[in-house]
Amino acid sequence: MEYKSKLYGSKLVVADRFYPSSKTCSNCGEKKHSLLLSERVFCCEKCHYQIDRDLNAAKNLEKLGQAMAEVTPVDRKEPTPLDEAGSKIDSNRVIISLKT
Repeated sequence: MEYKSKLYGSKLVVADRFYPSSKTCSNCGEKKHSLLLSERVFCCEKCHYQIDRDLNAAKNLEKLGQAMAEVTPVDRKEPTPLDEAGSKIDSNRVIISLKT
């Protein structure tokens, strides 16, 4: 996808693996504490919105992509290594700042 986005001049936005796209109501933004994989219809406890679980996730990811399009990456060099035991450097993360 990265290759294709560069080819077509698009911006690729990658959501964090644990981004709660399925657990968040695409109508009001309320987040469910638990959502079983067997629950195929998302039902919001706050606004009572009902939608297919996958369509709900797609709408939330669309909103994330639109929000990320409004920020600008900050230029930086390689990440500073951490010395603490058990720490991990993720070179795929991008630091962003809001446009002013």
